Amino acid sequence: MTLPTILDVLRANPGLTVALALCIGPLMVLGIIAQMMRRAGASLKPIAFIIGLMFPVIATFVVGQLTLARQPGLATASSALAVRDGRFADRERLFGPGISPAFIQDARAGLPGILDGAEIAEVGVSLDGATVLIAQFQDNEQARRAAQAYHRAYQLRDVSGDEEHGWQATRVQGDHIEMLRIGRHLFVWSGLTKEAAAERREATNIPLHFPALVPASRPPLIPALQPLAEFFAPTFTKIIGIGLLILIYTVLFFKGSAWATRSKPAGNLPALLPSHLVSRLMAINELDVPFSIAQGSAPNEWIADWRYADAKWIDLARAHGMKRTFRIRMTLDESTHSVYATDYTAAFDWSVGRQSASIQWQAAMGIMFFQREEQHVFGLQLDEQGRLKPEASYSYKFDLSEMKSPIQNTITQAGWTWRPTVWQGQSAVRWLTQ
Repeated sequence: MTLPTILDVLRANPGLTVALALCIGPLMVLGIIAQMMRRAGASLKPIAFIIGLMFPVIATFVVGQLTLARQPGLATASSALAVRDGRFADRERLFGPGISPAFIQDARAGLPGILDGAEIAEVGVSLDGATVLIAQFQDNEQARRAAQAYHRAYQLRDVSGDEEHGWQATRVQGDHIEMLRIGRHLFVWSGLTKEAAAERREATNIPLHFPALVPASRPPLIPALQPLAEFFAPTFTKIIGIGLLILIYTVLFFKGSAWATRSKPAGNLPALLPSHLVSRLMAINELDVPFSIAQGSAPNEWIADWRYADAKWIDLARAHGMKRTFRIRMTLDESTHSVYATDYTAAFDWSVGRQSASIQWQAAMGIMFFQREEQHVFGLQLDEQGRLKPEASYSYKFDLSEMKSPIQNTITQAGWTWRPTVWQGQSAVRWLTQ
């Protein structure tokens, strides 16, 4: 398939264009993130996990759009409207009820530059201000140019629709139109409201009154996929399909996130006793690290905390404050020699002035693959008692690898497996997060 043909297919099938963008766009973004992670020395398994997570949804959408896609080009009938004595013959059906023959006249003189090439063009006006414009040209191209000229002349806005089904728009004078080009014919119905314009089009009822003008359905782009469309046509089948997709997505999310972050001990290292592992974890506190590890509420639970931002300052007669915390909750499972870890992050910001005050608090739980943060704030700094400090700015840096790498390495070197989980559920459902 040559490039022009591919472009024609995409122009004729906007949904297929969106599907292609969903395939290319995220891959480009993930490629940039992968380069950043590689430079930071992080594993690229999370990138593979995200791609696998996106695949079922994107693949389903792409296959659906390929099934709906049609071959480019607008197939049109070559029949012409009947003309008698230089006028359209079947005026009653063309213009619909409410438009008297006395209010139908030649439209070419009133629309120069638009209908100059028309073989015949007439416009009818109803008593309620609605109009119907019908023009017949020598070929499709002339009709297409006339539609474009009409768009420019009336400065159409809020345009919606497409070439196959017609357009809806608002003219510069404020009324509404529906416009349809069928082969070498141009139809324009207008009304004071959208509903009035739609009623005028419905009164003409081209499929019923002039079936010879109705374009033939375009053949499918991929005929082999049409049985798939018939299979999913029933509503019940669609519901079942959506349910299966949700189930697959759920399993992929939990299992994939666990796989992407899991780290097993290198070689055949024997697993140390839990007490020895705890001793090694607590020894991290003696290193030059920006976080601390302490025992949690349960005997086999340990908490790593990093309060990497805590500041108060004043600028422009307003007082501000911020706190940032990252926590890793670790549960030791001696039966599998695994450490299940769940990330918790929280951010608290407040601001107070003479006329307003605001508070923002955010928290999240799950698995954080990669995070690097740096921020600078400027203003007179305050200490814990609210007294001014001789500092005019505050800055902080946060790199998740600085926190997780020492902990993860300690655990795997002790012969245990590092198993991050989205949540630490009961043992009956723990298989989903492993």
